[in-house]
Amino acid sequence: MSGATLLGFVGLLVGVFLFIIALIVWQQAKRTPSYEPLEYVVEDAVRHVAAGLEAEGNANLTRADIRRILEWEVFYLQGLAQKKRSNPVETVAGGHEASIFYIVDQIRLKHGVSYASADVEDVLRYEADYLMRIGAIGEPVEMAEGEEE
Repeated sequence: MSGATLLGFVGLLVGVFLFIIALIVWQQAKRTPSYEPLEYVVEDAVRHVAAGLEAEGNANLTRADIRRILEWEVFYLQGLAQKKRSNPVETVAGGHEASIFYIVDQIRLKHGVSYASADVEDVLRYEADYLMRIGAIGEPVEMAEGEEE
């Protein structure tokens, strides 16, 4: 084999090798998400809610109280989850009357502690703010005329 042929053959092998490496990198890039997954961290939510309550002068609840309320709210939302999603369930961030009643009632029954509905509502309102800050929920949707809720 002449020197030019050998050089051309080695160049072809290097080109094929680089092409294969490029394909592997491209395939891996498609599999890896290009965004950070959303993470709801209970302790972060507790800190956020506690800071919000302290800022508005509401010192009725300790961090343990806030954590208990948030954990029961998550339990309530899990109860709404369906195995079959053919009948969608409307979930409102920030709580609503049924969720607040459930949380207050369950904490009273299971833990023997009573919280004012207004305090639970405040915790859920700040939790909704936390969810917005981490990007887990968007702005409220305004329905156009003629659309059903």
